[in-house]
Amino acid sequence: MKFRKLGILTATLVAILFTVATSFADNAQWTIRNKARETITVVAHRGAGDLAPENCVSSLELTWSMGGIPEVDVRTTKDGHIMMFHDGNFKRVCPNESEEIRNSSVESMTYEEVRRLDIGSFRGEQFKGEKVVSIEEIVEELKKDPRREVVIDVKKVDFEALAEAVKDVRYQVTLTSGNEDELAKWADVNPDYFDATLWMGLGQYTDNDVEKRFQSLRDKHFKGIKRLQIHIAKDADGNLKPSAECIRKYGDECRRRGIEFQTMPWRTKDCPNAEQDVDFIKTLIRLGSMGFGSDRPDITFQAIDEFYAESPDDWNLVDNIPLDEVVVQGHRGMGNEEPEGTLETFRSAWANGLVPEADIRMTSDGHIMSFHDNDFKRIIPDAPEEIRAKGVKDFTYEECRKLDVGAYKGEKFKGQKMADLEEMVAALKEDPKRLVFFDIKKVDFKILAEATREVHSQIIMASSNYDEIKEWKKYAPRSKAMLWMPTTWAGTPENLEERFNVIRDQNFKDLYALQIHVTVDENGSVKPTPEVLRRCGTALRKKGVIFETLSWTNGDKYQTYKVLFDSGCASLATDYPTETMDAVRKYYQEKNAE
Repeated sequence: MKFRKLGILTATLVAILFTVATSFADNAQWTIRNKARETITVVAHRGAGDLAPENCVSSLELTWSMGGIPEVDVRTTKDGHIMMFHDGNFKRVCPNESEEIRNSSVESMTYEEVRRLDIGSFRGEQFKGEKVVSIEEIVEELKKDPRREVVIDVKKVDFEALAEAVKDVRYQVTLTSGNEDELAKWADVNPDYFDATLWMGLGQYTDNDVEKRFQSLRDKHFKGIKRLQIHIAKDADGNLKPSAECIRKYGDECRRRGIEFQTMPWRTKDCPNAEQDVDFIKTLIRLGSMGFGSDRPDITFQAIDEFYAESPDDWNLVDNIPLDEVVVQGHRGMGNEEPEGTLETFRSAWANGLVPEADIRMTSDGHIMSFHDNDFKRIIPDAPEEIRAKGVKDFTYEECRKLDVGAYKGEKFKGQKMADLEEMVAALKEDPKRLVFFDIKKVDFKILAEATREVHSQIIMASSNYDEIKEWKKYAPRSKAMLWMPTTWAGTPENLEERFNVIRDQNFKDLYALQIHVTVDENGSVKPTPEVLRRCGTALRKKGVIFETLSWTNGDKYQTYKVLFDSGCASLATDYPTETMDAVRKYYQEKNAE
């Protein structure tokens, strides 16, 4: 995150502060606690193949029921059907079949011949009768619930045929391969939307092997790779292979490039029970793994949940989050500094390292626009009364676009229009690292979800209504959601904990972040108290929910920000972007000097 220069500081002083703070922040060891629990990926190898017959419907359903993503392997029958099966023959999975069948492959058999085989009995009587699954069946299972996802590992398959088969559920599909050229090809076949993971290692990679592979990927500009998974093993002495230093180094590089870094504990003769080793998984978490592959997703979830629960009560921003990864939300775009809800303001926010907030409403003819107020009185003070007294819902799209919503902020902003949803989506697609908060005013969720499907992962839906968030997540499960809790017009600082506990009792379900509004009096006293904020923040961290605050009144004072950070705040929303950015830098500098 780049911080804008402040007029009150000389260029030299800004450089000194940034250098000192960045140096200190480099010591912060990134872990998944910097991210929301719901964003952590757990991929069940071969569809939870250690818990049910691999690559079958029961393994898919088991993984989905745990909240994981099944990985399935696909091959093509000789009559052109794409089927879910890993091995090159049926020897291991169908040990009681004839020699001829056991030596056969999916590619050498017809669809009907493959479907007659029992691939479940080898795992136990309770799985008898499980069949090889077709791509059509996988698609139908995905259609039953938009929260379901699947990772498809390509063995032998035509990419264009696969893309056509999954086009109706393409946002729920990730392609994976050990060959980066295949991922680049997948990106070419799916130019509008693709998700892909490169895996490497099979537990055999040394540090030098990883560096050679990464150099090759750099030369190819990591084309088609959105996630990268390294298989990690242990040698006979219990040392990680590749080394801990190597894992940390390349995890950091992936993160800088915007690539999700995953690891997978890999079984070898020296490390036979890797998939059941909770401590092993926790080690990978501490080394910066953001996602995981696993033969035992249940054990992986246990390790992740324990790691979040072990978050210390005295957690501090500086010790955990690098300076350039501190998230600051620009209230209504850029707070008080620029017009609210215009595309120009959103671009300014992104350029200055902020995540802009857009309040969204629907016009009388069903278009979604960014505008906060119920009427135009404040934003267009010089308009005729018949316009000022009305709001977005009273006008058509074309009528709304004719309004000047920038001039009230000054001559240089004159002519700016309220942003429409199409513009906002296009701007997000320009850079996958961009995020935006959508604060719900009046909008149809189904229309909004469909129109933003390609950028769901870049949207953080914000609402003060928890039921509204849960409803939204039904339509857009891969988006993020933040509940904001006011302490002025809809609750008080004194009853904050009571209201907070109601949400905690629901296990913070569907929440990426929770924002608490803070008030500050003329003496600088913060409400809710720092003690209450600390308790709330600790409870959130132990469940993997980001703790954010928005300070009202005197929110531009450094002392306010210091109290919030000392209370365990991890993120800020602000009406004072310049002052907030300055305060974040200064806080890191002070902590470094202690």
